[in-house]
Amino acid sequence: MARVTLTQQHRNTVAIVGDGQTERIYFSDVRDTDRPANLSIFPDYPRKIGHYKGVLDRALALQETYDRVYALVDLDKVIQDGQQACYARDKAAAEAAGVIVLENNPCFETWLLLHFMHTGRSFTSCKEVCTQLRAKCRIPNYEKSERFLRNARLYGAYKELLATQAIPNARKLEKSRAVQGPLYPRAETFRFFQWYLEMGK
Repeated sequence: MARVTLTQQHRNTVAIVGDGQTERIYFSDVRDTDRPANLSIFPDYPRKIGHYKGVLDRALALQETYDRVYALVDLDKVIQDGQQACYARDKAAAEAAGVIVLENNPCFETWLLLHFMHTGRSFTSCKEVCTQLRAKCRIPNYEKSERFLRNARLYGAYKELLATQAIPNARKLEKSRAVQGPLYPRAETFRFFQWYLEMGK
């Protein structure tokens, strides 16, 4: 009798490194809501929170362990501290090593805001984005506390707006980027979700 060989489907492993708990909790919700059969998502963040270098260093440390490694960088602190030149150099080195760097300007909340509206407004701080996010018919009670983020399950709650609003709105912001100033909003998080949705097909 012939032996039957069972081939196990390869599960792509993806590490997503953000600079704080917002990103980690959001991507944990992606994993827990969708439970993708062919993908294992590992949200992570460096213990040194709030600096792009910690994110890139952590992403580089994970590079050998995962099929894909994403580094989510909030640009507000980079710009406030005048670190653009150093950041550009470190980003290029991380990308050369295979890390996929995704920029959010000023912060990750820009991605959340784009689920509800398109905006080309220049935000000087994450606080300004959060104020917009708290408007009626968006997320009125939004706050960055761990308790709120865990209970809100933001990915699952607004998943239906991903393909129709968030991704198209974020993509629009890339069209005229070259002629915009440093405070022009950005949410490159959409690049992860473009790939993620393709993987699910």
